[in-house]
Amino acid sequence: MPLPGLAYVAVPATACPYIMNNTSEPNTLSGIAATVSAYVKLLVEDTRLNVAEKITRLLSAIALAALLVIIATVAMVFVTIAVALALSQAISPLWSFIIVAAFYIVLLAVLVLCRRACIVNPIARFISSLLLNPPVTDNKNDTTTPVS
Repeated sequence: MPLPGLAYVAVPATACPYIMNNTSEPNTLSGIAATVSAYVKLLVEDTRLNVAEKITRLLSAIALAALLVIIATVAMVFVTIAVALALSQAISPLWSFIIVAAFYIVLLAVLVLCRRACIVNPIARFISSLLLNPPVTDNKNDTTTPVS
């Protein structure tokens, strides 16, 4: 029974190679095999598209991160030289560059000590959010806010 106000369009079976033909018998063994074959082909196609999408997102994130690192490195070189030259007005130029180098050594030590929280966890969180679907909660009345 058609619903009022809706237009129905007949899609030919040749429009999509995975659509079953109405003439085949779904209850026969060959009909079931054809249905399963079409379903498996659709699953493979869906998996291929999902993998392509995730690889594209991952590679674009890597490219963006690489560009940001390059730009930030160039900016930090200029800021470092400016800070060292500004310090050289008050103290010896040698000591001003030593102080700036010591700052970067301390920064590197802190980064090494906190590498799990600063580097490993954010990367793992990004890759897992990219590759895995978020968990589905069964409780519809759950009004708590998520932690992350």
